[in-house]
Amino acid sequence: MPASGVAADNLESALGQALSLLETAVHHHRRSTLACVTADLPVGGETVAGWVARLVLRAERAVIWSLPEVASEEHGNLIAQTVSQLAGKGVGTRLLCPPPVIRGPLWARTLGTLGPEVEVRVSGAVRQELVVVDGAAVIAPDATPGEPGGSRASMIQNSTVADMTYQLLSGMWDTAQRPTRPLSFEGGARGRVLQEVLTLMAEGYKDDAAARKLGLSVRTYRRYVADIMRDLQVESRFQAGVRAVRAGLMETGSP
Repeated sequence: MPASGVAADNLESALGQALSLLETAVHHHRRSTLACVTADLPVGGETVAGWVARLVLRAERAVIWSLPEVASEEHGNLIAQTVSQLAGKGVGTRLLCPPPVIRGPLWARTLGTLGPEVEVRVSGAVRQELVVVDGAAVIAPDATPGEPGGSRASMIQNSTVADMTYQLLSGMWDTAQRPTRPLSFEGGARGRVLQEVLTLMAEGYKDDAAARKLGLSVRTYRRYVADIMRDLQVESRFQAGVRAVRAGLMETGSP
């Protein structure tokens, strides 16, 4: 891997570790009597995801949102409606998600329908949902399996915690990848063939051997290779393999 790619991986790993430490601090902060946490927790049957959305909609300038999962279609639609309303108000919104979320069918049916006014990038370091609103408040839902948005949440209006969270998420954003165009890698027969071509490219197969293995003509195989390189916006097959792994388009081997 080129030195720049190694450096980016190392930076993403460091940011992920820093974010883990921050998550621990948030965990303790919300239980501290000194923490400035709102008592406006979900009541009357309101879901945590709904409560989070209501608070996020108070934003006036900018929102950066790390989203580790789309738990259900209802959850995805709620987030999509929220960021769409923010965009309508002129609030800049950035969503950070791990690669599997972007590839999932729930994303395609909900957040995947949003226009370019909402910026999305993918990072494998995203593990907990955190939202920084206007750089001044952190909304931190608890991660509870089976409950979209968790079982409870806190809004921390401590300037130090908010600034640390904002800086970390912004740093993660700077090293994250833009999602590749979904058209060529969507499900179905074409998507499966492209995945197989990508795998053979990564394994170093020659064109004629790869085409024979897939039962394709060399000309057709090379057309698939050209499509992959165009969609991944790279100039070499090696770069295509590196970009595909970082974008979560193919599985990596065990360390």
